[in-house]
Amino acid sequence: MVDAIYDKLAAALNARSTAMPAIKCQEFYDLMGFLFTPEEATIGCAMPQGYAAIEDISANLGTGDLKKLASQLETMGDKGLIHIKAENGKKLYEFLPLVPGLIEFQLMRGIVDEWHKKMAFLLWTYSKAIKREFMSGTPPILESAAPAPSRNIPVGKEVSHVTTVIPYAEVKQLIQDTAFIATGTCVCRHQGNLIGKPSTEPLLTCMVFGETARFAVERGFTKRLSRDEALQTLDEAEKAGLVHNYANTPDQFTNLLCNCCGCHCWIVKGAKNSPAPSRMVNARYLVHIKEDDCTACEACLERCWMKALKMENGKLVRDEMRCIGCGVCMWVCPTDALYLEPREAGKVPLKKC
Repeated sequence: MVDAIYDKLAAALNARSTAMPAIKCQEFYDLMGFLFTPEEATIGCAMPQGYAAIEDISANLGTGDLKKLASQLETMGDKGLIHIKAENGKKLYEFLPLVPGLIEFQLMRGIVDEWHKKMAFLLWTYSKAIKREFMSGTPPILESAAPAPSRNIPVGKEVSHVTTVIPYAEVKQLIQDTAFIATGTCVCRHQGNLIGKPSTEPLLTCMVFGETARFAVERGFTKRLSRDEALQTLDEAEKAGLVHNYANTPDQFTNLLCNCCGCHCWIVKGAKNSPAPSRMVNARYLVHIKEDDCTACEACLERCWMKALKMENGKLVRDEMRCIGCGVCMWVCPTDALYLEPREAGKVPLKKC
């Protein structure tokens, strides 16, 4: 009976995003049982996609006890399982997908204790289970639940599956255009530290924007940043050679900017191990080389996580299929011989919070 609830939960999570799919396996049940009580899983399955009023959730659950449900939803908000916002004096609730969403909230505080160590271990074992299932030769069918009935079902809204790689200049503009910004601990590197696979890269680098940032600060997942502090965090990430990945889904799930390394972060690590990294992420830009300015110093070669740059016959060349347009190679070029141009398929403007 309990497994049946978590089976339904898997479908509800996949209906929101498959960036990290919900696959029915023992590792999934272990992780979900650690995060959700059966009652919380039932509530999550009853929540419409997008934001919903408590009356709609209550109707889907078939319960009239709004006071009890409100308390349960607040607890789920405190646990980072749902997002809560106020609109016109009324609270609205949104069930989060695994990634980007509730997984990030579990580790963004940067806490080191037994609960977080277990969370990190369960996430690690589930990640390995996902890899095992997809490499088995018979990839799993990802069941996706139909939206729970409600008066407020959003129609025609895109579900995000991949993050967008954005260069330094666009992140800087995003920071300047956003009123509320917060920062939290990098989930991937913190997880590595918790399971005995430490990282040497900066930890306090993940940023959240807009309404999601406000919620994350109010619930204690992150701390608020001024624009100057956010720009300083960006500079630290750029100096460390971290790739800026933006979960580009304003008013859906989270507005999360991850500054990723290729040693711990599963997005960059997965792209790096692919034969065509540019197809694993939304790579909107492509690096170009000014041959007359390049001195063949090779400073950029180690910098590129994707190994998209290499030397051929004494000249620097770029592999278009491997380049994800992150621009981190430009930071170390002493002659400014590297520059970014939009890919033909990447000229869609970046959405703002």
